[in-house]
Amino acid sequence: MAPVPLARLEANEAHAHAFRALAHLTRLGVFFFLVRAKREVAVGEIQEALGVPGPTLSHHLDVLRRAGLVESRKEERYIYYSVQRETVTTLVRFLTACC
Repeated sequence: MAPVPLARLEANEAHAHAFRALAHLTRLGVFFFLVRAKREVAVGEIQEALGVPGPTLSHHLDVLRRAGLVESRKEERYIYYSVQRETVTTLVRFLTACC
């Protein structure tokens, strides 16, 4: 895809919301774990891998979801999370266009 011309770059509230969501060490760890997984991951697997207590993990996943960085899918009694690739790609393009 073609780079975004610098003259057309403009930050918006969605960008700020996403960066705020990533500005926490636990959320950043959860996000990186999901990026490396390259697939949907059950909450229990995330919890086991990162050692984050269940209620705390739920809170952080919700913040990431509301920021549009991850998406969730419920199947029976399990919830699966994955990276929202389109949003992340847009953020990366936005950052790299500035550099």
